[in-house]
Amino acid sequence: MLTMKKETVLKGESRIDGAIAESHRAEINSVDPVNMTITSVQVDKAAYKANRAACRADRAAFEDAAYELQEEMMAENKTTAKEAE
Repeated sequence: MLTMKKETVLKGESRIDGAIAESHRAEINSVDPVNMTITSVQVDKAAYKANRAACRADRAAFEDAAYELQEEMMAENKTTAKEAE
Protein backbone atom coordinates (compact mmCIF):
# COMPACT_ATOMS: atom_id res chain seq x y z
CA MET A 1 0.00 0.00 0.00
CA LEU A 2 1.31 3.43 -0.91
CA THR A 3 1.63 5.93 1.87
CA MET A 4 2.75 9.50 1.41
CA LYS A 5 3.50 12.48 3.59
CA LYS A 6 4.11 16.11 2.87
CA GLU A 7 7.38 17.55 4.20
CA THR A 8 9.12 20.88 4.24
CA VAL A 9 12.89 20.65 3.74
CA LEU A 10 15.43 23.26 4.81
CA LYS A 11 19.03 22.90 3.59
CA GLY A 12 22.23 24.70 4.53
CA GLU A 13 25.96 24.46 3.93
CA SER A 14 29.00 25.50 5.94
CA ARG A 15 31.44 26.80 3.34
CA ILE A 16 35.13 27.38 4.01
CA ASP A 17 37.01 29.14 1.20
CA GLY A 18 34.36 27.99 -1.27
CA ALA A 19 34.49 24.33 -0.20
CA ILE A 20 31.51 22.73 1.52
CA ALA A 21 32.83 21.58 4.89
CA GLU A 22 29.48 20.46 6.29
CA SER A 23 25.97 20.05 4.89
CA HIS A 24 22.81 20.52 6.99
CA ARG A 25 19.26 19.33 6.35
CA ALA A 26 16.03 19.64 8.32
CA GLU A 27 12.87 17.76 7.38
CA ILE A 28 9.64 18.94 8.96
CA ASN A 29 6.39 17.02 8.59
CA SER A 30 3.97 19.55 7.11
CA VAL A 31 0.89 17.88 8.58
CA ASP A 32 2.37 17.41 12.06
CA PRO A 33 5.34 19.82 12.38
CA VAL A 34 6.17 18.52 15.84
CA ASN A 35 8.01 15.80 13.90
CA MET A 36 11.32 17.18 12.65
CA THR A 37 14.62 15.55 11.78
CA ILE A 38 17.89 17.51 11.60
CA THR A 39 21.01 15.97 10.11
CA SER A 40 24.50 17.31 9.50
CA VAL A 41 27.16 15.58 7.38
CA GLN A 42 30.83 16.45 7.13
CA VAL A 43 31.48 16.76 3.40
CA ASP A 44 35.12 17.94 3.40
CA LYS A 45 36.54 16.40 6.56
CA ALA A 46 39.85 18.30 6.38
CA ALA A 47 38.07 21.65 6.00
CA TYR A 48 35.69 20.73 8.82
CA LYS A 49 38.49 19.65 11.14
CA ALA A 50 40.49 22.82 10.48
CA ASN A 51 37.41 25.02 11.04
CA ARG A 52 35.37 23.24 13.70
CA ALA A 53 34.41 26.41 15.56
CA ALA A 54 33.01 28.06 12.41
CA CYS A 55 31.18 24.86 11.42
CA ARG A 56 29.69 24.50 14.90
CA ALA A 57 28.51 28.10 14.79
CA ASP A 58 26.94 27.47 11.37
CA ARG A 59 25.25 24.31 12.68
CA ALA A 60 23.84 26.23 15.66
CA ALA A 61 22.52 28.98 13.36
CA PHE A 62 20.98 26.35 11.07
CA GLU A 63 19.27 24.62 14.00
CA ASP A 64 17.92 27.96 15.23
CA ALA A 65 16.46 28.64 11.77
CA ALA A 66 14.96 25.13 11.58
CA TYR A 67 13.32 25.43 15.02
CA GLU A 68 11.98 28.88 14.09
CA LEU A 69 10.41 27.46 10.93
CA GLN A 70 9.00 24.53 12.90
CA GLU A 71 7.39 26.89 15.42
CA GLU A 72 5.86 28.96 12.60
CA MET A 73 4.43 25.83 11.01
CA MET A 74 3.05 24.61 14.34
CA ALA A 75 1.33 27.98 14.89
CA GLU A 76 -0.12 27.86 11.35
CA ASN A 77 -1.44 24.33 11.91
CA LYS A 78 -3.16 25.40 15.14
CA THR A 79 -4.85 28.26 13.29
CA THR A 80 -5.88 25.95 10.43
CA ALA A 81 -7.23 23.34 12.86
CA LYS A 82 -9.30 25.96 14.70
CA GLU A 83 -10.69 27.30 11.39
CA ALA A 84 -11.74 23.79 10.37
CA GLU A 85 -13.82 23.29 13.54
